[in-house]
Amino acid sequence: MWMLITPEQVTESQKALGAQLTARRAAAGLTQASLAARIRYSRSTVANLEIGRSQSPASFWQLADQALSADGALIAQHRKVAELQARYRAQSALAREQARMARIAAALTPVPHDDDLPLSSSWQPAVAAGTADPRDRAHPATPSDGVDAIADTMPCTVAPMSAVADIALTPDEEHRDGVATATLEVMSDGQAMSFRVTRRALLELAAGLTALKAAGPVGASRPTAVDPAVVDHFAELRALLVQADDKLGGRTILATVEQQITQIAALRRQARGQLRDRLLSTEARWSEFGGWLSDDLGDRAAGDRWLDRASGMAQEADDREFSSYVLARRAQRMVGTGDDDRVVGLARAASRHPDVPPLVHAFAAVQEAHGSTLDNDTTGFQTAIERAHTLVATDPATDDEHALGSFCTPPYLAAQEGEGWLRLNQPHRAITSFTTAVNQWPDRYRRERGMYLSRTAHAYLAAAEPEQAATTADEALTLATTTGSARVHRDILALTRQLKPFSHHQQVRELLDRVAATG
Repeated sequence: MWMLITPEQVTESQKALGAQLTARRAAAGLTQASLAARIRYSRSTVANLEIGRSQSPASFWQLADQALSADGALIAQHRKVAELQARYRAQSALAREQARMARIAAALTPVPHDDDLPLSSSWQPAVAAGTADPRDRAHPATPSDGVDAIADTMPCTVAPMSAVADIALTPDEEHRDGVATATLEVMSDGQAMSFRVTRRALLELAAGLTALKAAGPVGASRPTAVDPAVVDHFAELRALLVQADDKLGGRTILATVEQQITQIAALRRQARGQLRDRLLSTEARWSEFGGWLSDDLGDRAAGDRWLDRASGMAQEADDREFSSYVLARRAQRMVGTGDDDRVVGLARAASRHPDVPPLVHAFAAVQEAHGSTLDNDTTGFQTAIERAHTLVATDPATDDEHALGSFCTPPYLAAQEGEGWLRLNQPHRAITSFTTAVNQWPDRYRRERGMYLSRTAHAYLAAAEPEQAATTADEALTLATTTGSARVHRDILALTRQLKPFSHHQQVRELLDRVAATG
């Protein structure tokens, strides 16, 4: 059994290594200064190491071992110290994670038992979270409200949360005092329990359980083998984060995404062969998600870095499906940058692989359609959009929420068609397309609904209907504020600048005043 490592043990091991260095230096008849000169380190570095006050890289100990003719003794002792330090850091990280899990456990409110509705004894793997891919589209959601309730009756068998065997999220959702909650069913020590939990707590719980499963038990040394099941765990967690993005907002989600990418990278470095490639592909997908979140927060430079990372990793993993998808994402981001020729070029490159799923081809066709509008090519635009509609209509994967490109639904295509008509200076056709998209868009997908309401407002203004533009933009502004989307907010600000000449209309004046008040 592994014993917990104390800070004192780490300190004492460093001092013991330093004492060995001192003894060998003295036996060689060298001062601290003369040893430092031989190995090209400073005297203060040698002095601090001898009293165990600081750490140094392995290269120091290799040079010192050679200079003092220690025959590998210093190197071996340093490795033992380094291993102890690594285990202590891992132990500390896991202890922090378990403390966080305990806080979440305290926020789980037991659901009152109903004799007519017994708890189910059947279990599903992990958190059942259906999702579509996180791009210009609807994100299934979790609310932004924090953890409110503290449950005094929380059974001790649930903590630590790393001991939980099975978790299932029931499809029902309630709003109590304005806070969205869901039912969490837990199997622990052979007993079924059901709890009411806020969706923010659920998000943190899922992230923590994934980290604990990947890291292993406290006090154990890092394993040399990686459990292949972690790939599915990270896919499930990413799906949950995509759902959470719409209501919690990208700023909240991005920190968790970055944390999980660090976990994936650590596991990928340990893995070999096909498992390493799968983890590399997983890391690529998470990186692309980070790019999407950064773009929505208005940080295009960070979005570039994340997407570059995703592209390189997808190619290295020979993930052709995702490589093609990233090319289409690049085409999407090229619109409005001045490199208009690259929009069509990248979109066509995304469609070159014949084994890429139809939904990815549909997403690429949408980008090709946008590229055609930049050349004022109405025929090319219509041809590409019709191809996208055909691909979506004939692909059986459209019912699979986890399929790459599953956001390419008829409402999404209608919204993209509206963008094209607006760019082609046909605002009335744009209004028709945008209205179709907004009417079919699920209300719970608030951010994308807000974006396309804003785009509808732009179309109304282009059609010389400023009052209707202001009314529609006001609804979009509410959604931009509640979701924290910088992307939607920027689009509304651009509209209000164009509406200023029409401020004599009451609806326009009220919108301008509201925007000025909210900043």
